[in-house]
Amino acid sequence: MGRSGTLDQRPAWTREQLSEALGESALRLIATIAKRAHAENIAIYLVGGVVRDLLLERENLDLDFVLEGDAIAFACKLARIYGGETERHAPFGTAKWKLDSAAISNLSLGSEAIPAQIDFATARTEEYPAPAALPAVEPGLIWQDLRRRDFTVNALALRVEAGSCPWQMLDPGDGYSDILGKKIRVLHAQSFIDDPTRIFRAFRFASRFGFTIESSTADILHAAIPMIQRLSGERIRHELDLILREKYPERIIADLSELDIFSQIHDSFLIGMRSTGQLKRLREHMPQMPGNADDIARLGWHLLFSSIAEDDALLISARLGLTGDLSNSIAGFARLLSKVDWLGAPATKASAITRFLDGVSATALRAALICNVDDHAVKERMESYMADWRHRRTTIDGNDLIRAGLAPGPIYREILDKLRGAWIDGEIESGEQERELFLKLVKEAK
Repeated sequence: MGRSGTLDQRPAWTREQLSEALGESALRLIATIAKRAHAENIAIYLVGGVVRDLLLERENLDLDFVLEGDAIAFACKLARIYGGETERHAPFGTAKWKLDSAAISNLSLGSEAIPAQIDFATARTEEYPAPAALPAVEPGLIWQDLRRRDFTVNALALRVEAGSCPWQMLDPGDGYSDILGKKIRVLHAQSFIDDPTRIFRAFRFASRFGFTIESSTADILHAAIPMIQRLSGERIRHELDLILREKYPERIIADLSELDIFSQIHDSFLIGMRSTGQLKRLREHMPQMPGNADDIARLGWHLLFSSIAEDDALLISARLGLTGDLSNSIAGFARLLSKVDWLGAPATKASAITRFLDGVSATALRAALICNVDDHAVKERMESYMADWRHRRTTIDGNDLIRAGLAPGPIYREILDKLRGAWIDGEIESGEQERELFLKLVKEAK
């Protein structure tokens, strides 16, 4: 795991290699930042995932910098000089510089891909006051900052020099060897106790890169699993959301489920083969499905609950601190799955299905279709609802009911629902037939 207090140097990167890997525009952006840091006499480093992915020859334009100096003040100064906005988080000494069109023009970056925002952090040390608690931080040196990180493969940095290459790679945890060996390894034995979210990240990175979790790290991880109970719902939710955005989320979910990690979140959070199978099906159908990464992740959240009853789904949603909108949508999804036999039964009327599905979100409907794609009766009826039934409306409205002499009340909704249902079930097919049924219903109501 490297030597405490030392800063091993590994492969260096020439300007040509960096330009090829990151693109000329991103490299010019880095050079501008380095030049400004040099003018301020601040040591600055490109750190973490982007350095790891340079070694793995994977595209990554998430530019994270660590400074041995005031990162917030530095980011704000860049915004004042070049434009854009900063988002600051003083307790951890971090800031985001968000580039707008004016900043991009002022920086003369060209048309190549560049990040929408750049992260800056003051090099720091961390001390965890209790297991799973957020750390107390103090300014530190780069080697201290790297050694506080989650895994050796992420504890890498490039010393960014103004106007000179090659840039040396700093590797205090011997992450370079772990990349060559395709291993996920923690930097110290307390890592998962200090921050149990690293349990989720270990499996996420292992899946993404095709790595294995190193044996001693796996032992430490297994022993720390009960610590997940101490995590806030927000922190767990964030990790699960990242997993659902991975290329093969079902593999990560299956690995976590095998270790009963979900039961540490909530006793009723039981993820089985059904959920992982549905996530795989979602991935296979993604190219044909409309929506962006947020939409896909939202569908994934629903599929996590495909084996969970509605009441338990609400309890788990509360534990994770899901938004009311997402929580209600997942509950509707669970309720829908409990009624699939009824949905597919020949005796169930289209109007009854419509009344039931009107209370279910569009995302829950899409998720339920994924779960029932092989049940042709259910699939056909849900698709009919989405394409046709839910759009059916009566030509008669409340004004007609007033003119018919009915006093306002629940009877209005009852009559209008019956008229709409008759259209959906094919019992009426014209305005004349609707009028006849309307007069009959009014007469019965009187």
